[in-house]
Amino acid sequence: MSLDSPCVSGGERPQRILVFRIGSLGDSLVALPSLWAIRDNFPGAKVTLLCDRQVGKNFVVAADVFKGSGIIDDFVIYPVGGGSRLKQAARMLFLLCRLRYRRFDAMIYLAPVKREPRRVRRDYRFFRLAGIKKLIGMRTAETPEPRIPGRPLRLLPREADTLLAPLAAAGLRVPPQGEGRMELPLGAAADQEVDKWLAELPPSQDRSWIAIAPGSKMPAKIWPAERFAQVVTQLIEQFDVWPIVVGGPEDREVGENLLRAWGRGYLAAGNLGLSATAAAMARCRIYLGNDTGAMHLAVTAKLPCVAIFSSRTSPGRWYPYGDNHRVFRTAIDCEGCELTTCIERKMECIYRIGVDEVLQGCAELLRSSPRRD
Repeated sequence: MSLDSPCVSGGERPQRILVFRIGSLGDSLVALPSLWAIRDNFPGAKVTLLCDRQVGKNFVVAADVFKGSGIIDDFVIYPVGGGSRLKQAARMLFLLCRLRYRRFDAMIYLAPVKREPRRVRRDYRFFRLAGIKKLIGMRTAETPEPRIPGRPLRLLPREADTLLAPLAAAGLRVPPQGEGRMELPLGAAADQEVDKWLAELPPSQDRSWIAIAPGSKMPAKIWPAERFAQVVTQLIEQFDVWPIVVGGPEDREVGENLLRAWGRGYLAAGNLGLSATAAAMARCRIYLGNDTGAMHLAVTAKLPCVAIFSSRTSPGRWYPYGDNHRVFRTAIDCEGCELTTCIERKMECIYRIGVDEVLQGCAELLRSSPRRD
């Protein structure tokens, strides 16, 4: 059900479009099919992305993801969290004035699918106060799935496809489910950064690279590092692969420990920027890692993913987009807990995922995936 989504298939086409999408790396990347659809539907419009920045947290900002890609023309970034309520209210008033000054013709709503109804209603009022008359894609929130004891949570559509549905309802042309465009243009500078980085490292001797993402900012999502060590040790023995550990600066220590255990590989985590990390991934054959933004970045590099999921959310929504992936997740009685840190059950869901099954998934993809020289 839409709050206010006028059909845009006819009439005057908006030329100054504001797109609302919040969140960090993964949240930004799963919006790619919608952002490309907006570009295709409004090729001559100036598209501005309204995104948030979490105060005091080292999260990737959407502007860092899309800057220079050609998908977005401009960014309006607003701070979230930190400070008193009065200070936060002052920030929102300042943001409102900024948006009114820009005189946008339309706003396209790409808020997270699970956004609370009261927040959706608040957003509606805010964008109306900002003087934007055409609001596209605004929707009422989903009804939470009732928990039925003894029955696993149902498989949900991917977030990327769910974001497209309100755009289609508003009259925009969108791709079929599962066929959205996940391309993230990087530019020559990204490859140049990778080449410069490699110039100071020992050669990989023409071995196939595999991307490994052992970290996460959310403890409940982290599969044990020693299991990553065991899986990749076996892959080295069977396929002679060269591991590339990716992630943020916070993943540097675990990456160094893993590389010592393997006796080979490169540490990209903390050493390469976002675009260069994506460019390095594009030289890999598969991705192996946790449910993180790095996984979605691997999808933009067209990598088959072996993705290890906790059961903190319903299955499906955050799975890697497209086909030819292997996803490991446990159906457990406490699934859907939404916990950031699991103490009582000691991360039982993710610990149930064994080394042998993950190793098999990696081996299957390596056998079916061509080399990237």
